[in-house]
Amino acid sequence: MPAAPSGPAASGAFAPAPYAPPPQKSRWWIWLLGGCGCSVVLLLLCCGGFTWWGITYSSNLVAGQLQQQLEGNEDVERTLGEIQTLNANLVESGEEKRKRGGANNWVLMDAVGTKGKGKFIVETPLRPDPQKVFETIELRLEDGTVIKIR
Repeated sequence: MPAAPSGPAASGAFAPAPYAPPPQKSRWWIWLLGGCGCSVVLLLLCCGGFTWWGITYSSNLVAGQLQQQLEGNEDVERTLGEIQTLNANLVESGEEKRKRGGANNWVLMDAVGTKGKGKFIVETPLRPDPQKVFETIELRLEDGTVIKIR
């Protein structure tokens, strides 16, 4: 009978070479989609932010001009009282422009006063004169009555 091996081989000191996993597959398409997605989100935020700022700024500008024009008007004070807020209503402005047509712009402003609520419908020319920003100003009350301011 052969003799039992002695030495390091008998004790298991020499083990087989460790198994090396294959290299991971490249996932470049995930990085490409992620980069494009982030770019689109940043673009929408940037454009949306500038659009929101522009609409807010122009709305406040029109509201300020309208409030100056309405100061001391007896019809407005009698029906609405002191005007507390004026906000542009873009959806109804578009509908009003469609109804009335023409080249000029129509802006509808929701108004809240100390005595009631109403809607100011203002006509602005394409090239307004600084002294006369609005050609027409009308007040439409909640009951549908229209009061011509100018």
